[in-house]
Amino acid sequence: MGAYRDDSPEVVVHLGDGSGAPRAVDPADPGTDATDPAPGYPFLLLTRTETEYIQARLLDDGTYELEHVDGADHRQLFTTDALLVRDIVWSWIQRDSWWRDTVAWTTVDPAIAELDALRAELSDMLDGISIMDSVTDELDRALARADELLGADLDFGDEPFGSA
Repeated sequence: MGAYRDDSPEVVVHLGDGSGAPRAVDPADPGTDATDPAPGYPFLLLTRTETEYIQARLLDDGTYELEHVDGADHRQLFTTDALLVRDIVWSWIQRDSWWRDTVAWTTVDPAIAELDALRAELSDMLDGISIMDSVTDELDRALARADELLGADLDFGDEPFGSA
């Protein structure tokens, strides 16, 4: 095999890292975090092109959601069988038709797919707005402290303001 390395692999692997955005990983050198890349957002995304990919996500209830997109063809599958997920992904990588011919996929309605994409986009935008929560919390604390200081009985002596 030698030291040959293909800088443009046919399949690019993306792993969830908890940020919600995929991170490309070199399968030959995945790094130390590759063993458990995303305990908070576990997913695996394999892409050949922008319009051809397969994705596996572990949902909170222990079910795996698999999605396959090839151009306009968008299919989905839910299973609790981790070995089936592994076999489907490996078959897809190998370009073996088993994953397509044998497994019972559900075609995703394009309108549903568009709504899901819109939901994901809005979620990303709202996540960016959540930083404002901490800013408004700090502002609330500062205003409460100002109210405390302004409401305190301050002793300015017997002289009214402005008199000398």
